[in-house]
Amino acid sequence: MADERDRTSSPEPLPGSVTTTSSGARVRLPGVEATMQIQDGSKLKEELAAALKESVRPVLVVMGGVDVGKRIAIAGTVVLGRDPGCDVVLNDGGVSWRHARIEDRGDAWGVVDLGSTNGTVVRGQQARDTILAAGDTVMLGRTVLRFELRDKLEQALDQELQRMLDVDDLSGLFVRRKFDRELETMIQTARSFGGCVGMLCMDMDGVKQINDTHGHLFGAYAIGETGRVIGRVLAGRGIASRFGGDEFVAAVPGLDTPRTAQVGTEILQAVNAHPYAKDGIPLHPGISIGVASFPADAGEPVTLFTCADKALYRAKQSGKNRVCL
Repeated sequence: MADERDRTSSPEPLPGSVTTTSSGARVRLPGVEATMQIQDGSKLKEELAAALKESVRPVLVVMGGVDVGKRIAIAGTVVLGRDPGCDVVLNDGGVSWRHARIEDRGDAWGVVDLGSTNGTVVRGQQARDTILAAGDTVMLGRTVLRFELRDKLEQALDQELQRMLDVDDLSGLFVRRKFDRELETMIQTARSFGGCVGMLCMDMDGVKQINDTHGHLFGAYAIGETGRVIGRVLAGRGIASRFGGDEFVAAVPGLDTPRTAQVGTEILQAVNAHPYAKDGIPLHPGISIGVASFPADAGEPVTLFTCADKALYRAKQSGKNRVCL
């Protein structure tokens, strides 16, 4: 009877649990293995904090300024400013060279002004060192940023939205607005460190004939394929954009005019060798390319483009499907 009382008043241990012998020794029973030592409170707290931090990341959303719409994911402490060496480069004349720092403080995020000329404004107030909360606005010069905390699903959405903002669906290259921002940063970097930036203006040859003969879907196919050819040639070396219609523009940091012309020749040869064919119909577009470089030919992005565009005109006038300086 006593034995029956013992069995009914004492619950049986669950699989994988820990029981204690009469001698006080801890014995793990058969079953699921333990995954965490819960008696270590400080370690558990650190692991939970790290897991939470991994799943929720800070993002700066540009609400006003030249980069409006841009989403900047942050991993660790970052410096913001016009200096091309900053972690987050803001092409805004009202932003100081090294304007502010967003700090990862473990359990919080803070913003520190770095002695900027126009100051750092958080929630409408000048701030030198303040903790940020989700939804806070941070103004640097004329650029307005909103500080947000985003979970993994929202991070994936941000990446897709940024891709839609920055990439031309037809060609897979940058849209012109994104290209212009990146070019400005390239030229600032070259100006600061005594470097150069090559530019290519490109216009396809024969697209009108393709449209007239086979229809605009065939012309769009040729344009998209050419964009991908240009992207492959430039991969890891520079950036490119579909300027509009069947026109493209590219920038290559660190190259002077002659070496940029060599890249142009690579693009020309790749386009001429590419097997354009849609619905079993072969197509034969060409491409004319004009070349210029900073600082040899121009000192600003707009004048650099103008120089390369004039060289493109010379390529068109001298017979098309060639590279001209």
